[in-house]
Amino acid sequence: MLNNRTYITQLNKENHVDALRDYAEQHQVPIMDKVAIEMVKQLIRIHQTESILEIGTAIGYSSLHFASVHESVTVTTIERNKEMYEQAVKNVTAFNCSDRIRLVFSDAKEAFYDVNDRQYDILFIDAAKAQSKNFFELYSPLVKKGGLIITDNILYHDFVGNIEVVRNRNVKQMVRKIEKYNDWLSEQPGYTTNFIDLGDGMSISIKEF
Repeated sequence: MLNNRTYITQLNKENHVDALRDYAEQHQVPIMDKVAIEMVKQLIRIHQTESILEIGTAIGYSSLHFASVHESVTVTTIERNKEMYEQAVKNVTAFNCSDRIRLVFSDAKEAFYDVNDRQYDILFIDAAKAQSKNFFELYSPLVKKGGLIITDNILYHDFVGNIEVVRNRNVKQMVRKIEKYNDWLSEQPGYTTNFIDLGDGMSISIKEF
């Protein structure tokens, strides 16, 4: 018998980019949940998004999915891990998206002047979880009024909100940082934020001005 998540996953049509899931599993690369990425793609359609800034490229899986929504979509994506970056370059080239996906090899804490040549419809944060607040503050000025800021992994393997089950000290510290970020984000003036239990959890913030 199928569970609800498997059933919903199967309802969503396969995308050619999903071929990268096997590589991610074999090399233990964390990538977005299939249902969660389809949710973001629907937001891209609804908001008629054309420009996306992504913090955390990994192997380019999510960037390629975002770009697959429409030929007018462009993605600028930042990655600090050299091995991941090089694999992303290979994948973006293989999928013939080099003209629409700009890959930046840098630590996102230092990449502002590499990507501030334009405004973005969506800022997608999916990098070092302890740095989400810093990334939000640094890059939110580049998001257009009415644009979206999406943060992935706000539940951190379902430990957030259930910290009492965590035994590892480092994991517990990470969970506390994410909880602080979520609390901080919920109180940010100028943004309307919803928190969604989808995939590993995500927040969706609308920039009001």
